[in-house]
Amino acid sequence: MSDTAHLVFAVLALLALALIVRLVRLQALKAKYSVLWLTVGVLLAVSAAVPGVLDWIAGKVGVAYQPALFLLLGFGFLLLLAMHFSYELSRLETRVRTLAEELTLLRHELDDRQD
Repeated sequence: MSDTAHLVFAVLALLALALIVRLVRLQALKAKYSVLWLTVGVLLAVSAAVPGVLDWIAGKVGVAYQPALFLLLGFGFLLLLAMHFSYELSRLETRVRTLAEELTLLRHELDDRQD
């Protein structure tokens, strides 16, 4: 990686980490998601600070082209993120259904008392 590309990567990693910390401080990002994103930010910062770490990992894993490893890791992360959000969506959908049923029962009980 050239020095310019390394510098751009380092600046972007630090900006991403600063944005994550800002969102956490503003409470715009829930705590359970902040841990995930802070981990991603730290990993980006480490890979920017130590440019040979991806080459070393690629060599250990057996990937000949280092950017392919970066894309593979990114794809794996996005896949896990999509699975996690699907789980959360399913859980919330069940909770909303339960709350709607409880509300209907309470309204029915209230109507019976008023009659």
